[in-house]
Amino acid sequence: MNNEMNIMNNSYLYVDMNILRENVRSVLDELEDDCCIIPVLKDDAYGLGQLKIAACLAEFDRVKCIAVAHVSEGLSLRAGGITKDILVMGSPLPHQLEAAILTQLTLCVPSLETALMINEAAAALSMQVKVQIKLDIGLHRIGMDVGVELDEFIDGIRGLDNLCFAGVFSHFSHAGNDELCKEQYDRFTAGVKKLENAGINCYPRHISCSASSEFYPEYSLDAVRLGRRLYMDNPDKPRGNIKEICSWRSFVTSVKPRKAGDSLGYGSRFYLEKDAVIATVGVGYGDGLDAKLCDVHAPVLINGVECPLMVCCMDQCMVDVSGLECKVGDEVTFFGYDGKGGYISSQAQSLLIDGNEGCGLTSALSTRVARVYIE
Repeated sequence: MNNEMNIMNNSYLYVDMNILRENVRSVLDELEDDCCIIPVLKDDAYGLGQLKIAACLAEFDRVKCIAVAHVSEGLSLRAGGITKDILVMGSPLPHQLEAAILTQLTLCVPSLETALMINEAAAALSMQVKVQIKLDIGLHRIGMDVGVELDEFIDGIRGLDNLCFAGVFSHFSHAGNDELCKEQYDRFTAGVKKLENAGINCYPRHISCSASSEFYPEYSLDAVRLGRRLYMDNPDKPRGNIKEICSWRSFVTSVKPRKAGDSLGYGSRFYLEKDAVIATVGVGYGDGLDAKLCDVHAPVLINGVECPLMVCCMDQCMVDVSGLECKVGDEVTFFGYDGKGGYISSQAQSLLIDGNEGCGLTSALSTRVARVYIE
């Protein structure tokens, strides 16, 4: 049993910070010298631990700003000692404004109403607050249409002296559609030009996420916002220059022979068609294991051999280890590297269940999974 790190948890996510640094350098090499990376560390950096990841990425001069989704995430980074600009990409809520302004978070302005609300809160504190304007170019989530709505915004913010405009951004609705992305990029640049003509600061301009930065380097502008691309390669069209930085590993807790016709799991989820040796592993959906991976019998690595998942319970799952020398304490790798030269990408696992990229699997991991950082 490999437990050199004295982990008391039933599983751990092994995060290689040196590979993370290699990935950042690889992306920077592709970008123009004046183009920066804005790491997107929402959802605890996709489950990898936002403070550790932020501290590592803050080492890079061309990481001038870090992005999160919620004010609470930005507050956590500030409390952890992160001093770089922190952009909250989601709409701030009224009760969050005082804390956000006092900790100097950069807030998203997706509407005139939000701008008025933020300005009022900042004025009450006798402070200025950095804001970035969010344009809606087709995703229709939050943001202002670049037509009449943006015109009304420009007229309505005159005299709002407590707002410091510090950029403008948007998001493609379909990063794989060339024609649509070109149309949306043109819409974004038209909105930026309108803001610039009104004397509003639009630096930095950023529209590209991980996928669009891979497909359309011509849209990189002043910065690219990267989440998945920092941690793993493109799932459909891997470029080969980004390595997976994390591996999820657990341990075998039981090994028993079972007979043909025996059922496994709650509600007799699965019946064995033939005699088999079944290993129980000490994690389940309560730890973040997606039960659909068991439904499709996705592979895991045990002693360097791929073995199929069978069923998933809340705290345990079962694996068919027939023909494999296997004992209690043997390590099980759900994705990533197994320490014996074996590898299963999180992207490959996610594609088996039509998932939202491998970062969806890491984001799902609960606090019961220890995070282990290797420098």
